[in-house]
Amino acid sequence: MIDNMFVIDATVHPYNLAEENLRRHPNGFGGPDLHAFALREMLWGMHERFATPGSAVPREAFCTDWPPELLAWTLFTESGVDMAVNHRLRIDSVFEDGLCNGEKNRVLAGKWPQRMIPYAGINPLLGAEACMRELRAQVAQVPGTIGIKIYPNAGSPDRSWRLDDPEFTPFFELAKELGIRIVAVHKIVPNGLVPLAPFAIDDLETVAVRHLELSFEIVHAGLPPFVEEVALALMRLPNVYANLEITSAVLAHGMGYVEEALAQLISLGGAEKIIYASGALHFHPRPVLERMARLAFPDRVLERYGIEQITPEQRAGFLAGNYARIAGIDLAAAAEAVRDDEFARYRAGHGGDRPMWAYWRESRPELWTTAPGAAA
Repeated sequence: MIDNMFVIDATVHPYNLAEENLRRHPNGFGGPDLHAFALREMLWGMHERFATPGSAVPREAFCTDWPPELLAWTLFTESGVDMAVNHRLRIDSVFEDGLCNGEKNRVLAGKWPQRMIPYAGINPLLGAEACMRELRAQVAQVPGTIGIKIYPNAGSPDRSWRLDDPEFTPFFELAKELGIRIVAVHKIVPNGLVPLAPFAIDDLETVAVRHLELSFEIVHAGLPPFVEEVALALMRLPNVYANLEITSAVLAHGMGYVEEALAQLISLGGAEKIIYASGALHFHPRPVLERMARLAFPDRVLERYGIEQITPEQRAGFLAGNYARIAGIDLAAAAEAVRDDEFARYRAGHGGDRPMWAYWRESRPELWTTAPGAAA
């Protein structure tokens, strides 16, 4: 918890950015594929650019395969996060085993079901029938799966996919039959050397109207260039929500553009449409959470967008209540379930949050010889 507010981090994922997970050059030159290399460099560049002071990791640590235990112990002993949603990331065209594979999802949900909410990952470029088979299998293999993570492409510039392709209508119907409640779609931020067009939200809007029983998260909402489109979608469509993965980290870094974008989303869509996510471990969850938990707009922003100052009740909604509502989570029961687990006992015995990246430093000290700054 933070400031007596329960926290659900709606997007987390232990990446695999190890050299051996990058697909090799198709002409057999021995090095990584250009698009695989470019995407990894983009992810590293975002970390280097937007990590708050003292929270960056060395490149030697970032470009490795992050174990699921690292994610859990960082979230739950180094920050005020109480529960988190792990996304399986199917960027198959550039990563041999995806960016976050199914085994990590299974481990996290199996070891810590009171803490971790799993989302299945599909690759629509395989076709609707294959996606339906995979979704059935993932829901069976990972109990508690209530959501799906989808990318508009799989990291390739030449192959993309639209949510509203009629071929996939049976897929969304199957999702509802299997108990899926939420579809999280990576939008707005292109995956490296790929066109921008597939990351617009028009196809998501169409599917949201067709499937009102499902909730749709626009992941990376609030970042340029689709702020106005997202704000209008939040206003018009009752089942569309703004997921602030990466957005919240950029906000914590101090970019005023994102602060204004968030005000615009609230002005048009309402505070009940905002869902907190840090994107951990792309960024350490603690400084990102602290910034979001104390969100307040300056007078000039309030006046420009015609909104009132954020209330404690709205902050609690951002951090857990809004997500809990669409996911069907009883927050009182959730708080009781984590009250005395291994993470709670560790925190009680160590006086609260331990230093940022302490678990990573302790478990892999050889990766921290060139740390860019002391994390505390």
